[in-house]
Amino acid sequence: MTPQSVINVARDIVNDTDSAFYRQSNDELVRYFNLGLKEASVLMPNHFKTTGDFACTAGATEQAVTFTDAQELLGVIRIKNGKAVHIMDMEAIQRFNPDWASDAAGSAQNWAKIPNEKLRFYIYPKAPVEMQVLEVSYIRNPQEYALNDVVDDVPATWESGLAWYLIHMTEMKDDEHVNSSRGIAAYKRFTESITGVPSPAQG
Repeated sequence: MTPQSVINVARDIVNDTDSAFYRQSNDELVRYFNLGLKEASVLMPNHFKTTGDFACTAGATEQAVTFTDAQELLGVIRIKNGKAVHIMDMEAIQRFNPDWASDAAGSAQNWAKIPNEKLRFYIYPKAPVEMQVLEVSYIRNPQEYALNDVVDDVPATWESGLAWYLIHMTEMKDDEHVNSSRGIAAYKRFTESITGVPSPAQG
């Protein structure tokens, strides 16, 4: 699968096959393709799971993943080459140890996500002065593809689903009414194809 092959499928579906009068340029459709991959990473994050080594900020309990491809932190696994780091109950630690953030620095024992934050999290105790590296799991952003790049980080069976996303974006752009029924129908076909789960019936 390449962006070009997805574009070809999309154009065949809508009978936009006259190369002299394409409704959208390849450049625009490649941009839609990459947006579709980003949308797919939200719908099916398991296909974009990865791990990385995170260097803690010394002396701090609050940490933030700064990997350039990071979309959302899933968890802290362990100290690199060391002990596991367990998730902590923030309500419990704040109730029984309200000064937990001021406790002496040391090797990470626990971690917790910060509410409403995708990449920021707490560790306990705060990170020591010496370098502490944690193994973390996270959802990565899809890579950006050019027209003829081979897409190797998602299943080839997503080709038709991504084609429907291109159709969705084209319809939403072309129709002056943002909630274009054709655009909405194309998006449903996209989500059903990517997830394998039919959309609930309307009405």
